[in-house]
Amino acid sequence: MKKVLFVCTGNTCRSPMAQVIFNALAKERGLDWKAESAGVAAVSDRPASPNAVQAVAEIGLDLSVHATRFLPAVDLNEYSLFVGLGEEHADILRSVGIPANLVRVLHRVPNADDVYDLRTDIIDPYGGDLNAYRRCRDDIVGAVKALIATL
Repeated sequence: MKKVLFVCTGNTCRSPMAQVIFNALAKERGLDWKAESAGVAAVSDRPASPNAVQAVAEIGLDLSVHATRFLPAVDLNEYSLFVGLGEEHADILRSVGIPANLVRVLHRVPNADDVYDLRTDIIDPYGGDLNAYRRCRDDIVGAVKALIATL
C-alpha cells in the first residue's frame, strides 16, 4: 500500500480533514493508498479543532480520535507522495530533502458557479466559525478528488 502525507501548519484543521477525506474517497474507489497528516509547526498529540471535527462529521467522516503530529517527528521514508495544503508547506517539504517530483500542493477546484472566484489556495479556517470550516472542507473535497484522479 502506498502512503500520502498531507502537511499543513498546525495539523488541527486542513491536513487532518484532507487525510480523512482522501482515505474515504480512496476506499470508495478501491485504491491502494492511505493518507496520514502532519504539521510543520504542530504541537504533538493535540486533538483536531472542534469545528474541523464537526465539518467532516457532517459528511460522515470521523476526526474525533485525531492526534496532531509534528513533521520532524515523522519518518518521511514511509511515504510515496507529499501534499502541502499551501505553497509554503510544499517549500518546507522540499527544503528537508523531499524530491520535488514527490511534492504537490493541494489546490482548490475553481467554482463553476462563480467565474470570478479565482482563488486557488485552500484557505486556513483556523480561528474561524463553523461555516469557514465547511467552506474549507468543501474545497478540500474537490481538491482531493482532483488529486486522486492523477494517481
